[in-house]
Amino acid sequence: MIIRPLVGDDDLMPFLVASMDWRDEGAWDATKVLSTPGVAHYITGWMRAGDAGLAAVDGGELVGAAWWRTFDAADRGYGYVADDILEIGLAVLAPARGAGVGSRLLRELIDLARNAGLRGLSLSVEDGNGGARRVYERAGFTVCGRDGNSDTLVLLLT
Repeated sequence: MIIRPLVGDDDLMPFLVASMDWRDEGAWDATKVLSTPGVAHYITGWMRAGDAGLAAVDGGELVGAAWWRTFDAADRGYGYVADDILEIGLAVLAPARGAGVGSRLLRELIDLARNAGLRGLSLSVEDGNGGARRVYERAGFTVCGRDGNSDTLVLLLT
């Protein structure tokens, strides 16, 4: 497996669907993502100024992705903390889960953010998504807020 930078031509839809449908119940698909503005904005217009991320590639196929987007108070993401804290998305497709792909992507994304001089990263994780929560907490993310059935986690880098 290799980790490479995401580019504008990379299709993040499968990864956004996977992150929303983390229970693997089939409740989310591309149509539902695009019809839900608060979710669609995580990939709409990818790659705009300030966006960055990494892809995990195995056998020539993208199996995981981790990326950040800038949001502001007027267009908040679920894990919004502040205008200068970039919100991340991360997902590994089902066949590649449990092999450390998500942890590696997260570590390398954090390194990328530090090298870029970012103040911090944030995200939202739903109740019951213990696997993802453990990955984020091992990387140093801490709970800084709550919205409905999700915690907002932050990792300050500076």
